[in-house]
Amino acid sequence: MTRYLPIIFLLCPFVNAYADMLSECQGASNTINKSTPQAIDSVTTLLNAWCFQEGNTVTLNYRNKVNLPAGAVDQGKLNNLKPSMLSTWCTDPTQRQTLNQVNIRYTYADASGKFIGNIDLSKRECK
Repeated sequence: MTRYLPIIFLLCPFVNAYADMLSECQGASNTINKSTPQAIDSVTTLLNAWCFQEGNTVTLNYRNKVNLPAGAVDQGKLNNLKPSMLSTWCTDPTQRQTLNQVNIRYTYADASGKFIGNIDLSKRECK
């Protein structure tokens, strides 16, 4: 069992880096949440934000409500929004700095609270 200790110690810096990134992300989401709920446009409200870790990736999740009747928006319509959102995240220097550190997820629910879908963004998608 002792022979495996060096491998564990080699992995510790990565575990700590992800823990640090998660902690930083949670601090950012706490700041965002101080101004929620927040109207994004005429039909979208940002309800809150939170961070989570999936494997070796930290994701900042924005939870949104779409103030339209059930069925007015679906995953296909959300997919149509992704190129524009990705372009902004990839080209705006401040947003790109964040995207270089964490993935971004927008989660949408309709006016009744029923889940509609997600838009996921990562730096790998920037061109």
